[in-house]
Amino acid sequence: MKLGSFNKRQTGASLMEVLVAMSISLVVTAAMIGLMASSLSSTTRIIQMTKLTDDMRVALQMMSRDVRRSSYNANSMLCYANDDCASDGAITAAADINMVDLDSDSVNDCFTFLMDRDHDGDSTEDNAGGFRRVTSGGVGVIEMWTGDSAPDCTDAAGSAGWVQITNPENMDIFDFSIDDDLSYSQVILDDGAGNTVSQRVRKVRMDIQGRLVLDNTITRQMEDIIAVRNDLLL
Repeated sequence: MKLGSFNKRQTGASLMEVLVAMSISLVVTAAMIGLMASSLSSTTRIIQMTKLTDDMRVALQMMSRDVRRSSYNANSMLCYANDDCASDGAITAAADINMVDLDSDSVNDCFTFLMDRDHDGDSTEDNAGGFRRVTSGGVGVIEMWTGDSAPDCTDAAGSAGWVQITNPENMDIFDFSIDDDLSYSQVILDDGAGNTVSQRVRKVRMDIQGRLVLDNTITRQMEDIIAVRNDLLL
């Protein structure tokens, strides 16, 4: 075998070929890194959206549960045969759900109610409950009343008896509203002499809107329509 032929077969890649191969590798690597970064960012955003949705759903469910049970009284069945119950709050918890517009924007953002929690037939103010939206450190939060007296919607944020059920470090509740526009009344007893007893069937609509504190472009809105189980006699 000739030495010249051996050397010719051992010829390697040229400098230009190496540079082209390296350039292609760098382009592919950069594209892969960009794809991974985009995927991670998208995954993080989905996780944050899910967290926001779950936290708002928990708050809405807590409020819906208590609204559904509001005006409960252990002796309420007596009222279907006794029209005096309509004016006897000790028996019927006749006080309706009280809704208050705290910031004068024509939207109710606080509500209180009575409930016979100890089943003794006496729905007085020590059995009251309530929820409201207030601002704490520039962030909107939902607070629940846990005190022993009648709740006052105008109390300062964080006042004794009011407990946050949303975390202002993670979530900003920038809008909350409640109304009973879907409620209606119907006559259920009429003695023919102009004396009637009416039943008020209540449906409460709640709307809550929130966003992440760290990324206010991630927002959620939820609405619930609650049929109150305990009708009122009027």
